[in-house]
Amino acid sequence: MKIEIIKDEKNVLLNRRDIAFNIIPEGTTASRENVKNMLVALLDTKPELTVLDRMKMRYGTQDILGYARLYDDLQQLQVIEPDYMIARNAAKESGEE
Repeated sequence: MKIEIIKDEKNVLLNRRDIAFNIIPEGTTASRENVKNMLVALLDTKPELTVLDRMKMRYGTQDILGYARLYDDLQQLQVIEPDYMIARNAAKESGEE
């Protein structure tokens, strides 16, 4: 799986970076957890400050267009993001499925 950053904009008002990316899968389908881990490594940030918003497969191709938000601090993330998005992006525990 290969990730290309399409757009990386600084949102000064909300203290975050808005990131658009393209995923070129090689073999298996990309899971949200794997994509988030690769973005964290690529952008050199912490996983708790990264919110993977959506991933959508492009029509007629296997490429996936995705959007993520990278916050400066955890307080700002908790104020702006809805609860369901925070829960969706929370790290899974080892016994949880």
